[in-house]
Amino acid sequence: MFSRAICERIFSFLGPRVLQRPFRVVFADGTKYQNYEGSKNPEIEIVFKNAKGQRRLILEGYVGFFESYINGDIDLNGENPVHSLTRLGLESGLMKKYAIPNPILLLKQLWWERKVSNRSWERARLNALAHYNLPGEFFRIVLGKTYGYCEGYYRHGYDGDDDQAQHDRFEHVCRKLLLKPGDKLVEVGSGWGYMSVLATEKYGAEVVNYGIVPEQNAVLERMIKEKGLENRARVVDRDHRALMEEPEKYDKYVSLGVYEHAGRWELEDWIKSISVGLKKGGIGVLASMFKMDDSYTAYLTTRYIFPGGYLPSLPRTLELMDKYNLTVLDAENLWHHYQLAVQYWAKNFRENWNAIHALDPKRFDERFRRIWTMYLEGCGEAFSEDWARLNVFHLTFTKGRHPDYYPATRDFLYTSR
Repeated sequence: MFSRAICERIFSFLGPRVLQRPFRVVFADGTKYQNYEGSKNPEIEIVFKNAKGQRRLILEGYVGFFESYINGDIDLNGENPVHSLTRLGLESGLMKKYAIPNPILLLKQLWWERKVSNRSWERARLNALAHYNLPGEFFRIVLGKTYGYCEGYYRHGYDGDDDQAQHDRFEHVCRKLLLKPGDKLVEVGSGWGYMSVLATEKYGAEVVNYGIVPEQNAVLERMIKEKGLENRARVVDRDHRALMEEPEKYDKYVSLGVYEHAGRWELEDWIKSISVGLKKGGIGVLASMFKMDDSYTAYLTTRYIFPGGYLPSLPRTLELMDKYNLTVLDAENLWHHYQLAVQYWAKNFRENWNAIHALDPKRFDERFRRIWTMYLEGCGEAFSEDWARLNVFHLTFTKGRHPDYYPATRDFLYTSR
């Protein structure tokens, strides 16, 4: 079989380069390849259930491989096999040294990114619903009690208390914002509400939350009601661009892990809306994943996880902030904190799959499990030291520039809490 022969050459090329990761491949015709001797169980077993999976690997590389995994044409066996397979790709040099541009993938990328662009408000809403409108209980199981879907803040290194790390991240952001009673704060993206509730309950801010996902908004509204904060916090169903309809209304601005959903062609509208909505001298924190270049976001990510998403360029964002009179004061890179958090989410997803499946067996089926396993177990490695493509920055800024707008030092961030 021609496809088997080519696939065997691919794996036999990789095998000697990753002897530290024993793997076995079972091809569609039943023949096998393994990069180790003996009969021990490998760290990873790849099973091609038919020739289609083999052909897609040849034609589309890792994208064809993982789409075949999602569709059930390939099985992966082992303990955390997607994570191990991602490590194998990095350690063998396949992801960098031996990477070859694939015109088929480039065309798919261009077509899909334009198809699901967030240029229209209606499409932006549909894209957000596709990921975030899953049952709130699903995200509570995966993310923990704070629903924190960003980097934690592991102040003492990784100690296993991920809920505390997420809480500390929200506290860290509140401190950066210099929140005080009576501040009018706008948060773009509800994130199920922990940030808005903390800012209101502990710091006395008056919060308006822009959220376009009904399930997220429902969780936030329930939290507001349970805390008795109805008079000081509310959620509105509005796109981030609608902030331009409220000129200079807010003292503070925050958005955590949502800027990635603006879209390639909508970054300027996002930054402009911040500048319009903030009062002169207002303070903001924009937290997001960033890349250093202006390249496409991985097809598998935008196709199966975040339609319409785009990992923004940090240099491009800084240029836009300067254009719209937003003075960047600090850029704190918390990439390692995000890597720790996503490992926690992957563990929760893996260990609680039966409970997740029981929430809605039709929605949370085997295909869903494979998609989210690919996402969570592969995502953390995008932050690893031998890949280093992604960063997570907190950009702290003011509207305009004056010595009185923000403290001269950052001592206030690290004094006793």
